[in-house]
Amino acid sequence: MFMPKSTFDSILLLGNHSHFFCKDLIDHTKLPMNTLVFKKKDSFKKDDPHQFLYNNVSIDFNGAYVLDELSFALSILINHNKELQNVLVLGDPSELFYQAFVFAKINQNPHFIRQEVQFIHELSHDAYVFVYPVGMVAQNIRKEISQLVYVLKKCKQNTFLIRSENNDTLTVLQKLLNSINSLDELFTFDVKEVQPLISNHESFST
Repeated sequence: MFMPKSTFDSILLLGNHSHFFCKDLIDHTKLPMNTLVFKKKDSFKKDDPHQFLYNNVSIDFNGAYVLDELSFALSILINHNKELQNVLVLGDPSELFYQAFVFAKINQNPHFIRQEVQFIHELSHDAYVFVYPVGMVAQNIRKEISQLVYVLKKCKQNTFLIRSENNDTLTVLQKLLNSINSLDELFTFDVKEVQPLISNHESFST
């Protein structure tokens, strides 16, 4: 069955780890690139809140740094920003902020992930790319991200893993962004370091 080509509307560098790559990636894609990071409050300033920095614009966050409160606040941000639809998300899945964004994006409550899918969505045109810190491999944090992987699989979210054995993640990301603008291109991207984990496309199902 023919499936329309799903072009990404933007790229999101999500979390502190992926934000480090921003200046080295921005010239390697024609798509708009956004950044979203979490900034902890200054412990010496009692009344200062935590902040989300969306494209370096501060958004106060008065909740606790826990999955459900982060996810609820991020869902509001997502619903008010059209550029966060049909998005390619790059980030470190071990960061709680990344995990909270995923729960918010797919509208799932972290307290009920073992139940049936809480809200039925149209076929997702988003994709998530796991970018691990230098020296870290998937086996090191398998337990830490098991809940995230479970909900991505349950909701059939397109997910990819970068395995860069020589720690040259930046080069892999540059090749990736130079080459792809859509999900179809991402699934057929022929670089061994980029591996599909989960797919909602029948022809690419894992």
